[in-house]
Amino acid sequence: MIESPDMLKVLVVGAGAVGLGLASFLMQSGCRVSLLGREDTELEKNGLYRIGIFGEFHSDSFEIFHGPAQDEEFDFVLVCVKSFDTENAGRQLQEWLSNTSRIVLCQNGWGNAEIFSEYFQNIFNARVITGFIRPKKNRVDVTVHAQPVHLGSLFGGDLECLEPLAKAFEEGGLPCAVTRHISRDLWAKMLYNCPLNALGALLEVPYGLLGKKESTREIMEGIVDEVFAVMRAMGYETHWKSEQDYLEEFYGKLLPSTYEHESSMLQDLRAGKVTEIEAINGVVVKEGTKRNIAVPYNILVSNLVLFLQDKPRN
Repeated sequence: MIESPDMLKVLVVGAGAVGLGLASFLMQSGCRVSLLGREDTELEKNGLYRIGIFGEFHSDSFEIFHGPAQDEEFDFVLVCVKSFDTENAGRQLQEWLSNTSRIVLCQNGWGNAEIFSEYFQNIFNARVITGFIRPKKNRVDVTVHAQPVHLGSLFGGDLECLEPLAKAFEEGGLPCAVTRHISRDLWAKMLYNCPLNALGALLEVPYGLLGKKESTREIMEGIVDEVFAVMRAMGYETHWKSEQDYLEEFYGKLLPSTYEHESSMLQDLRAGKVTEIEAINGVVVKEGTKRNIAVPYNILVSNLVLFLQDKPRN
């Protein structure tokens, strides 16, 4: 096992806000980090800057790939692309990485692990509830942090191999731990994202304001009820026994800690990009429909986001 972060070699796939944010903490711990993304002159010339609640950090000690690097081997591959790019990322990485590479999915939504399992054996998940935005191409701002990053696997197997990565994040300043209950964490994130991400995008407000009005609280609570119903029907559970237990923590702890955060879907809609709606609320719609579970709240916000996403822009 790798004993220290400076021996760890990590490839971060996707040089967006999440990818650059996570990469910055690994760089700060001394890991040898490579980025795989689109060509970005500013990042290559001026290095990566991180600002925000974890303090300022700058590094130009990393390598950037824009395509396959056949002779490279990595201890971990962090996949930070949007969920709608999961299939494409898995197919492309299969062309130049070993089938036994340790893949860690740092993505929103549900279903990414199943897609990647078609291409690789060692699939792990990271539950990230930290808010990143990218005001410039080589600058990432950490805006909120609700809970430590959790690492684990939906497929069982040896989790000890994840300890060096967790240690590297910790030493870089980002709280992180390995867990045997990552499915509960991922559904907890669905319970967080489903009521907030789409609704925040549709109304163009920070998360905290959604909890201020009875009108939006009713919608969020309807979404949460539907997520619980679908999750249970799929054979999963999370950290709360009932919807009410979850809502108490949601309003009491989770929402206040991310009060000023704007949803990633809002950022994508403003930029004219495709959103991750189909991997978040869309999963609840798809899996609920399969099981004849009524999910009208999730159908409504999904369709509204899809309308805005597909609306012609002037």
